[in-house]
Amino acid sequence: MDEEPSEAQGPGRRRPKRRKPPPRISTDDFERAALRHLERYPSSSAGLRRVLERRAERSRTHHGEEEDREATAAGIEAALARMAELGFLDDRRYGQALARRIRDRGGSLRKVAAALHEKGIPGALRAQLLEEVGDAEAEFEAALTYARRRRLGVHGRGHALDPREPEGPGDFEHEDSERAERRRLKRKKELGALARAGFSFEVAARALDTP
Repeated sequence: MDEEPSEAQGPGRRRPKRRKPPPRISTDDFERAALRHLERYPSSSAGLRRVLERRAERSRTHHGEEEDREATAAGIEAALARMAELGFLDDRRYGQALARRIRDRGGSLRKVAAALHEKGIPGALRAQLLEEVGDAEAEFEAALTYARRRRLGVHGRGHALDPREPEGPGDFEHEDSERAERRRLKRKKELGALARAGFSFEVAARALDTP
């Protein structure tokens, strides 16, 4: 008896496309790859360097070429310099946009610092960028945004509509003990959430109580 055709051989089934083999390592290829990457994804110099290093590794593996670390590094650095010359690669501009985006979404200064470090922004530039977004009011505004997005404290659903809700942490004493304990535990949990997000106790408490 003839066998039934497999799903892969059935009508209407497309054969998976074969991935094009990577080109051999060259400065021209690094420049083309860098440009294509930056057209799709904003990147720091360190991030783009990692992309090109992975590309070089794939090329060596596919073509079985002997590793020439110095030539590869020189080609990558030349591509990075060319992208910077053309204005497509700018660590300050990239870092500022990243810090601003995190702040706008309620990210703490600690979260901004971690993100800049992860993206490979150099230490001196990282310190300048953190100073630009690190004033006390900016930290509070970010905490307030975080509390609103997570509906914490006075931003919680129904908080302002319930006349039995205390107006602040000092009003716990006017509630019955069971309700007061629930309130204390809820506030402790919310303070913990803000602390884990990188905010200090003082900033967190203010954000929870500010409409």
